[in-house]
Amino acid sequence: MILERTLWLAATIAVMLLAAFAFFYLFRLIFSYEIRDRDILVRLFHFLPLYKVPYNKIVAMRVAPVWEVALVPGMHLPTRPLATRRVAIEMKDRWFIFAFFTPDDPDAFIAEVKSRMTT
Repeated sequence: MILERTLWLAATIAVMLLAAFAFFYLFRLIFSYEIRDRDILVRLFHFLPLYKVPYNKIVAMRVAPVWEVALVPGMHLPTRPLATRRVAIEMKDRWFIFAFFTPDDPDAFIAEVKSRMTT
């Protein structure tokens, strides 16, 4: 009886860990970012264009903690759902004036976008 419960508990924990692992990496399969010459392109499943952020529409960019932006209306496009730092992009002349990204290195992402904006 105790052995059955122990095996059941171990199997349950293994399934929960597998589900958490799949959930965490599923977002990397769903969304991907591409910094291009004139815009940031968000792709669905790495090939279908989903959303563009043109550089001429960007008003401001900054790294923001997740608790500041979690409830702000905008385009939340996470590749890392548990990331504590997000890139918040404020735009003009758009339905949603904010877009939120979760790249691996938010500071490098912003630096790359700024360098592309100036050229």
